[in-house]
Amino acid sequence: ANDEEALRKGLRTALEAGYRHIDTAYYYMNEHVVGEIVKEFVDSGRLKREDLFITTKLPWFMNRPEFAEIAIQKSLENLQLDYVDLFLIHLSTAMK
Repeated sequence: ANDEEALRKGLRTALEAGYRHIDTAYYYMNEHVVGEIVKEFVDSGRLKREDLFITTKLPWFMNRPEFAEIAIQKSLENLQLDYVDLFLIHLSTAMK
C-alpha cells in the first residue's frame, strides 16, 4: 500500500477504536487525506464534527503575519472543514 492508503486505513482504524484527536500539518502533505476520512465519518453519521479535536499547523515557510490567514484557509480547504480546533506554529522561526 502507498502512504495515502496506509493513512486512510490507519485513521479509519483509529477513529473506529475511539481516537478523537487528529494532529496533522500542511507540511506533512496529508491534510487532504485526513479531510477525506473525517468527511467520510461525519457524512455517514458515525461521528459528529464536534466530537473530533483537529489540530494543524502553520508551515514554517509561511511564518509571517501576511501569510498566516492564507495558510489557515489552505489547510481548511485541504481538510474540507469550516474550522480546526487548534492551529499551531509548526516551527517558531521566520524567514526574511
